[in-house]
Amino acid sequence: MADKILFVDDEPSVLDGYRRMLHKEFQLDTAGGGEDGLALIKETGPYAVVVSDMRMPGMNGAEFLTHVRKQAPETVRILLTGFASVEAAIQAVNEGNIFRFLTKPCEKEVLVHAINLGLELHQSMRAEKQLAKKGRVFESASADSSADEVCHWDNGESSTGLPGPSQARIRLAPLFRVDPQAYVVLMKITMLPTIEQRYGEEAAGDYLNFAAQYLMQSLRPEDRLFHWDRDALMAVVRRQMPMAGLRMEMDRIARSSSGCVLDVNGKKIMTACTIAYDLLPVSQYPSINEMLKAFEFRAANQSLMV
Repeated sequence: MADKILFVDDEPSVLDGYRRMLHKEFQLDTAGGGEDGLALIKETGPYAVVVSDMRMPGMNGAEFLTHVRKQAPETVRILLTGFASVEAAIQAVNEGNIFRFLTKPCEKEVLVHAINLGLELHQSMRAEKQLAKKGRVFESASADSSADEVCHWDNGESSTGLPGPSQARIRLAPLFRVDPQAYVVLMKITMLPTIEQRYGEEAAGDYLNFAAQYLMQSLRPEDRLFHWDRDALMAVVRRQMPMAGLRMEMDRIARSSSGCVLDVNGKKIMTACTIAYDLLPVSQYPSINEMLKAFEFRAANQSLMV
């Protein structure tokens, strides 16, 4: 069965329009508001993608997507808004953890493209979840691993929901000395310790989640992102280009991040989202331990790019 899409809007005529426009492309359900949408997710879900209007009575789109995130964390969330509202953007990013903003009226091609990207992300998250299950079996059977070495975010417990280091190791294991197009990009969220010290653990979690969402949207759908360390993310990518070309791509991503707005005790605080990175080709190393030594050596010689 195809992955299901849910549209939520308080105007019946708008929902009718979505059904007519998209019924050939997607398996589509609709709900007339946030409460109805949550009930439908509970009764007939899960949904791969949920698309919600922003302005709805009772529960607006940002509030609705916040509940969806808690109720169905693997569902990809898209917000449709007919007006430019900074407050709405702040609420949706920090609470709803949305995948895309789309402006109404939205052309069919733009909407279909966004939904297809959401489906790809949903499918990759499901694949990573299955990989995580295999990873836990692998970790328990490995003679050189112990429970003390598994960080608390290794099983998807961080605010990002990303798979952790053990899954990254499993992903990389068959690629060493084999795949000349595979690269590892190690990214440090440099401001995270400062955010945690100034504003607390919850704000730091929101900040890390913002960075992770930005990177997931900026990288290609087939790339894999992992929560490697407290303030570090790891991407495993494949590119048909030399390392210099990938550095140019990562330079653009690292420097294009918009500022992050944090809600700290009801006060909106704007802060930069700074990302330092380094990358290495997987095929040049026999194991992840050897690659990590190379990363450490380069970091000691100030090779990380900001």
